[in-house]
Amino acid sequence: MIGTTLAPLLGVLLGGLVSWMAQHAVGRATERAETRRSLRERAEARRSERLTQFIDFLRTVQEGERVAVDHYHHQVADEQWQARARQTIDRMWVAQKTIHMLCAPEVNEAARRLAFAVQDVIRDGPGDPGDLGEAQDERVWAAIRPSRRRFLDVVRDHVN
Repeated sequence: MIGTTLAPLLGVLLGGLVSWMAQHAVGRATERAETRRSLRERAEARRSERLTQFIDFLRTVQEGERVAVDHYHHQVADEQWQARARQTIDRMWVAQKTIHMLCAPEVNEAARRLAFAVQDVIRDGPGDPGDLGEAQDERVWAAIRPSRRRFLDVVRDHVN
């Protein structure tokens, strides 16, 4: 008689234990999946934030190139140009510092070199006048091109 009562009780206990273990395993698997999804979403948000900063920095670099071309190619040097040059350099360095905070050291270093190249060409010109037949706008772009290329290459490697 005890065996007939004990067997169903053991069956219920064993079934409950198996059910609890299955629910626990499913819960842990769900938590792990949620953690992975959350990490992916966070990584994508950070990637998007970095891309936004890269674009902002490149826009400011482009503006710096235009400022230099206006001065050295189009001979603009009035107070309005000087204010625009100062504002562009300031924005560029703020954008570079943001990259410093958000990105790997090699990305920051490439951004710093590009910012210095743009700042130098705005302040000091594109270098030795050299061939007088060469347009000053081409010389401005040539002075910046190596640093810009390096920055773009480093960013591409870190974004992909």
